[in-house]
Amino acid sequence: MSSKRQNPEKLVDFTQGEIKGYLDKFRKCIFDGRYTIFQNENRQENIDFIEDYKIDTKKEQEILSGLQFDDFCYASQNDNPKFSHEVLYIFCKQHELDFWGTLETVDIYIY
Repeated sequence: MSSKRQNPEKLVDFTQGEIKGYLDKFRKCIFDGRYTIFQNENRQENIDFIEDYKIDTKKEQEILSGLQFDDFCYASQNDNPKFSHEVLYIFCKQHELDFWGTLETVDIYIY
């Protein structure tokens, strides 16, 4: 997660159906190629993670499309003023990844 977030209010009052509905829309975006994993100076942690675990597009899609209801942690309002109308859904997915020849089970935070 970004270090810029200042104690966001955690929104947790969602039904299982609401989260599953969100995930259905999310998966459609993944399969349509309409998603971005930011890799810029503000997201060095993403760059390092992708390089360390040799994440390619196929692996990205596998991880993202594998999100399930029980991977959901909470949601919060986007603290970027340009996108303050958006709600960010935060998930933590455990996935086995190759770290330079050693398989590791890693917690991956996705929002």
